[in-house]
Amino acid sequence: MVVIELYGLPRQRAGAERCELPAGPLHEVLGALAVALPGLVPDILRDGRLTEHALIAVDGRDLLIAADTMILDGMVLVLISAQSGG
Repeated sequence: MVVIELYGLPRQRAGAERCELPAGPLHEVLGALAVALPGLVPDILRDGRLTEHALIAVDGRDLLIAADTMILDGMVLVLISAQSGG
């Protein structure tokens, strides 16, 4: 299983702090996340992809971009708002 932790706008839209889903390619994990937490659609997730309003990182470090990136059992994905400012 993969743990997805949600922060900021994704947490507000989902109404949840975390979700556990089966491992697989990132686009499949995100598709399953959209089904599990439909409040993320369409502002955070759309068609198995992140919108411009969110970023996802593995273990809070490496930002993911490629939809076919393999997400393995035991990984923790961190879904955050893609906010600008300073």
